[in-house]
Amino acid sequence: MADNQRYIDTLNELLQGEMMAMYVYKETEDMQGDEQVMKMLSQFAKDHEEHAHLLAERIRDLGGNPKIDIGIGGTMATMSAKFNAWRGPSHLLKQVYDGEDKGVHAYEDRIDELDSESQELAREIMDEDHGHLQLFKERMESEKEER
Repeated sequence: MADNQRYIDTLNELLQGEMMAMYVYKETEDMQGDEQVMKMLSQFAKDHEEHAHLLAERIRDLGGNPKIDIGIGGTMATMSAKFNAWRGPSHLLKQVYDGEDKGVHAYEDRIDELDSESQELAREIMDEDHGHLQLFKERMESEKEER
């Protein structure tokens, strides 16, 4: 059980990141006048919601309780994202790209702290998040070209 608690704690840290991403995307998607950015944020919010569900399920499988709050860091990130959404797509895209990148690094940094089944789940989530990063990057490049 001591090992499981370590896995549960690590998974709960990753879960908090998923909840933060989902919340930021949901809170800012409708603030965009840019249809493509709105669709990206909406889809990525759904992806992170699914990731959170999978992580919570794994935590329960290990005998733990999922912690689903976004914490003070999530609240601050959401406020910042709303401000950046108001400033325009390029500002918001930069912030969410950086947040998504930090999320991928959180998985990479903690994957060795997980049991093998949780590692497989983490790899699947990282693969999807790498796809998010690529789409954000492509959109940010097109944003630069339009200026």
